[in-house]
Amino acid sequence: MEDDIDLRQALEEALVENGHEVVTASDGALGLEKMRRFHPDVVVLDLMMPKLDGWQFRVAQRQEPAIADTPVVVISASDTPAALAVNADLYVRKPFDADTLVHAIDGVVNAHERKANFARVAQTERLAALGTLAAGLAHEINNPLTYVLIELAHAMKLLDTIATDENRGVIDQVKSLTRTALDGAERISGVTRAIRSFSRPDDRGLVPIDVRGPLEAAIRLVAHDVKLRAKLTTHFETFPMVIANEGGLGQVFLNLLTNAVQAIPEGNPEDNEIRVVAGVDSAGGLSIEIADSGEGIPVHLQQRIFEPFFSTKPVGHGTGLGLSISHSIIRSFGGSLTVTSDPGRGSTFRIRLPPISSQPS
Repeated sequence: MEDDIDLRQALEEALVENGHEVVTASDGALGLEKMRRFHPDVVVLDLMMPKLDGWQFRVAQRQEPAIADTPVVVISASDTPAALAVNADLYVRKPFDADTLVHAIDGVVNAHERKANFARVAQTERLAALGTLAAGLAHEINNPLTYVLIELAHAMKLLDTIATDENRGVIDQVKSLTRTALDGAERISGVTRAIRSFSRPDDRGLVPIDVRGPLEAAIRLVAHDVKLRAKLTTHFETFPMVIANEGGLGQVFLNLLTNAVQAIPEGNPEDNEIRVVAGVDSAGGLSIEIADSGEGIPVHLQQRIFEPFFSTKPVGHGTGLGLSISHSIIRSFGGSLTVTSDPGRGSTFRIRLPPISSQPS
């Protein structure tokens, strides 16, 4: 981004000669627009520009999660504290030659990639540790929960044996309370089973699967969060058997449902909806749609949402891995995961899995 046309063209030619693809802008406002469209690996930024200068550009850039972390090389004739306040990854003092700028860009891009790789490894290790912890906690909860379920069921049977005409009213009240406690314990059991299913080692063993089980388990896990934001509606037709991995499918469903929940702000559940539709597609395979009435995905970002570590959420919210992992899992089952989105009105994710008869053995 450079407002001096002669310098801008000279820098473009030098960078192209060194194998770089270059997009230029004459001011910060146009530069932001092109960043949203092209998502460059690095930005070369002049400070003194019309419409939006370098300092204003950096403030605006940091407010947009999709481009906030793009590294910036500042080119300026000033090394004053005001120039340093732009907080770039590297400063190149004018005047400079083409080799200096090329080396500066290569160094910043390489450093940014090393930092990103380190963050990816660390995040992957944290996710693996959390999965192990979740599975262990679910196991520890299941042991005492088994006692609770057995004893509550036994108590229900005993109540009938001590009922008389005189205490029938009290016995019925106790039975109602016991039944409620039993229902609650069974819900806890369902949640822990779902957690263990999603946390078990992913051996990619592909077997015939009834998808209703992992889909309903994922819905149970997000049910509380959904209530704060939207109405949940489901429409399930016939579930054809597919060749898949139960843990993998559960992870996909949980990722997509969580995204749907997070796309809707809290506070107006009656005005919003998350809809899950499942049935048979025209080829006899499985079709599942998870739709929300949330914010939608900006048009210029829709082609990137399945990229690893790409996220439209603010920094610190989400890993940018959920949709990428889900896409890879579904493809490994011979299926497809696609999205349509209308910004401001919501998104619909569609899973297609082929019927068993059409999958390779």
